[in-house]
Amino acid sequence: MSHRLSEELSDAVSRAALEPDAWHDVMELMSERFPSAAQTFYFLHLEPRRVRPVRLVGVAPRWVETFDSLYFASDNPWIRMTGRLHRPGIVRTNERLDRLLGEDGALYRSSYYNDWMRPQGFRYTIGCTLLAESGLVANITLLREPDRPTFDEGEVADFERLSRLMTRSLQTGVRLERAENDQVGIRALDALPRAVALVDAEQRLVYANREMDALLRVRRGLEVHQGALRAVWYEAQPRLGACIEGALSADVNAATAPASVLLTPPGQPAQVLHATPVAGTLGRYLPARRLVLLMVIGGETDPRASCDELRRCYGFTLAEARLAQSLAGGRGLRQAAAELGIAYGTAKVCLKTVFQKAGVHSQAELVARMLRITTALK
Repeated sequence: MSHRLSEELSDAVSRAALEPDAWHDVMELMSERFPSAAQTFYFLHLEPRRVRPVRLVGVAPRWVETFDSLYFASDNPWIRMTGRLHRPGIVRTNERLDRLLGEDGALYRSSYYNDWMRPQGFRYTIGCTLLAESGLVANITLLREPDRPTFDEGEVADFERLSRLMTRSLQTGVRLERAENDQVGIRALDALPRAVALVDAEQRLVYANREMDALLRVRRGLEVHQGALRAVWYEAQPRLGACIEGALSADVNAATAPASVLLTPPGQPAQVLHATPVAGTLGRYLPARRLVLLMVIGGETDPRASCDELRRCYGFTLAEARLAQSLAGGRGLRQAAAELGIAYGTAKVCLKTVFQKAGVHSQAELVARMLRITTALK
């Protein structure tokens, strides 16, 4: 590799940690050092089995649509050996795959090769995994035509050195993204004076604010068992599970209030848990998580501020207040637009004004701000 190209590649990879668009430069420079018909950067979601492209050059959209069914086929040796090959620090080539399997040409007998690679004019590959955690794998793969030679030892050695830099860069970017997302969400929820928690679809506790921590310590209505949130009163436990499941699977286009469940038995002060679906942040790298925001309240059926309250507090128009209420109820922007009978483009413009007037930058912050208003009005 020439000194100039090495310096440019190193610089682009370093910039990618803070500037995701720099991966475009990385891929272009890689095609110069490792001449190939296609350069791909993508995330594999092992469950469900699907690909999420980040940067694809040389692969037509129609072939992206057929990738999942063929790549995850049982006869694809890359998938058969995924536990050993899809790990940071492992550089993959066709020849290394043969040596690992102890047989020649296994890839060329697979449907992935014959129905996906070969029709596009690909035969040789070189690739590496930059991230592998919780069923999510980030891969860089270059594909070369059959009329070129396979990737030689010099190219493999250069690719190995580069893969170490790319791995550090991507993992740094993911850590920064996770920190940014957590900081925004936690800052918004920490400000609430009521007990608030975030749980995932399996009821695992993702976050609890100060008030919720205090409630959990004394087992007042709720407790944490093996990382999952559960009701102390045994009769409330199935209702809690149904409440969380309902918040995630409810028809979000219906104008219904978010689910609630009574946590306390008869004869004790009423303690109601209110559930609202909140879409996890879909960032540059990390996939969205299905989360539920739980708030313990004193018997109210819906702790959100009314449209009139929002108009008084923030100067919203009626349309803006209705959109804010819909979003705070867990709807996505497209779903909220459909519910309100407005175009998606109109909703996007309205959302910018809502965020600006409320002084927030995300749906999670908007939910927290609206709940905080309601508390102040009680």
